[in-house]
Amino acid sequence: MKNMNRAMVVLACSVSFLCGCSSQVAKKGDQSVTELYQRNVLALSWMQNAAEYRALCYQAYNGAYDHIKSSLKQKTDKPRAIILDLDETVIDNIAAEATINAVAKDGKEFNDNWLAWESMASANAMPGAAEFLNKVDKLGVQIFYVSNRSCMNVDFTNKNLKSLKFPMKNTIKCKDNTSNKKARFDKILEKYNVVAFLGDNATDFPISIYGVSGLDRNKIVDKNSSQFGIKYFVLPNPVYGEWYSQIDPDLLKQSKKKMVELVDKSVKTDPALKEAISN
Repeated sequence: MKNMNRAMVVLACSVSFLCGCSSQVAKKGDQSVTELYQRNVLALSWMQNAAEYRALCYQAYNGAYDHIKSSLKQKTDKPRAIILDLDETVIDNIAAEATINAVAKDGKEFNDNWLAWESMASANAMPGAAEFLNKVDKLGVQIFYVSNRSCMNVDFTNKNLKSLKFPMKNTIKCKDNTSNKKARFDKILEKYNVVAFLGDNATDFPISIYGVSGLDRNKIVDKNSSQFGIKYFVLPNPVYGEWYSQIDPDLLKQSKKKMVELVDKSVKTDPALKEAISN
């Protein structure tokens, strides 16, 4: 899920400190930047290299497919459909994230480079994504891609998805005037029985979490716990997302030094073990 609205420009700028700071940035002597990079570089590597990451993708797609297939046994007055995000849900943009973050100097430069990368239409599919989508298509279930990619690049995104052999019977529901997907969800729900949602961010699901920050996000997910793995299927993405707000609602507006402090503070330790080690 890629948000590029004006409210997320700060994220585009600041995520370079959290994801892909280059050695050139580190040479400037900003130890805070170096420390933030070190905290996230393993997450980037995990998504690109770990067998466990691939296993989680297969697990989500297999679980979703079984649920979708089972839904065919139930009567419905509307045609069945699924709704899913694109980036880090069925297409992989982590290499692009790391590359752009390594060179972007500010939010505008990140955004410009990101849009240029979208126009290259060269993203790869996530493990098992094409197979999953084509099996769903063969069941006669409609597939709707609801993405916060820019509408100005929707033709390039279409080209990319076609090159990956993804079913393309419906137009991509790209970001319009808001990153909130609710209106786009509602429009699909008017005509279709949506039997599954897939995404990598909590806002990819119809649980009224858009704009919510802090621990209230956990409360909303807990309230909808019975639907995850049943109707809602989450793909792993520890690199970026609106979960940053759970560290601090204004995390990405802080100085780099303060960001380091807040990230460190967010990690819970075991007081009893700490005392035992000290003794």
